[in-house]
Amino acid sequence: MRHLLTFSALLFASPLCAAEPPVTALCFDPDGKSLITASQAGLSIRNWPDFKVVAKADSFQTSLANIRDLAFSPDGKHLAVAGGTPAEEGIVEVFSWPNGKRLSEFKGHSDSVSGVAWIDDDSLAAASLDHEVSVWDLSKDEPRRKLKGHSRGVTTVAVVRQQEKVTLVTAGLDQNLRVWELATGRQIRSLKNHTREVHQLAVRPATEGLPMVASISRDHTVRLWQPTIGRMVRFARLESPPLAVAWLPDGSLVAVTSADGAVRLVDPDTAKVVRKLPALGGWAYSLAAHPKDGSLAVGGRNGALKRAFASDQ
Repeated sequence: MRHLLTFSALLFASPLCAAEPPVTALCFDPDGKSLITASQAGLSIRNWPDFKVVAKADSFQTSLANIRDLAFSPDGKHLAVAGGTPAEEGIVEVFSWPNGKRLSEFKGHSDSVSGVAWIDDDSLAAASLDHEVSVWDLSKDEPRRKLKGHSRGVTTVAVVRQQEKVTLVTAGLDQNLRVWELATGRQIRSLKNHTREVHQLAVRPATEGLPMVASISRDHTVRLWQPTIGRMVRFARLESPPLAVAWLPDGSLVAVTSADGAVRLVDPDTAKVVRKLPALGGWAYSLAAHPKDGSLAVGGRNGALKRAFASDQ
């Protein structure tokens, strides 16, 4: 039954000799001066690029034993922290930035929240391994809406904007991407090209033309989609299963970390790997692209953190 072992199980299976838990999520603050890191040890706010911990002891105190995702609101004033207790409860906490005061705690899932994405400055979407996606307003104690349609756990959610219309894209252990109309909660389409679990989605920064989303899967592929029309544009097959994905800020390349610890840069116009960057010695679970300096933060086993350069330095 080894082939049924999920990415979630691999992520939280720490080696017996591990000094620190793996870094499960990363994000930069909007100014790029701080890197927020998450693990079973909690949250850390670090200087960039020296990784020095700078957060005060009384700030950013999370109740989550397992943190799976981090995201800043569009205005940069709020940090969402997603996670929970596997098979028991999923939670999203919202902190003010930069003082780290906990403002909200959203519950209502019966399994961990694996992905979170902001819809606007006052609302967000949460994807849970309980097969559901919830939409929350910061001012409310109950979800505005729950999206149901995945047959297995939902690992990731992305927000796609096209003019005035907002669409949610979700994916998970059932191998499918699902596209939802936010205004009604109606599922528009299901995209079924992946052949294994989908770990993560990333939306291309605003460019001309239709919105594009990158998905990564245990089937060793990075797939590029135009979800508003239900089209898979192209895909790249990788040597090692991808674990995290992020676009460079200008939308020119997709960065992907893998189980072999490397970062691969994929050209979205050709689906070719144009660079392979050494990063960590083992599983690289988390990735964030710096908003300004052309570098990447990579996190992995035993609390490992590394800076990698997307362009020649």
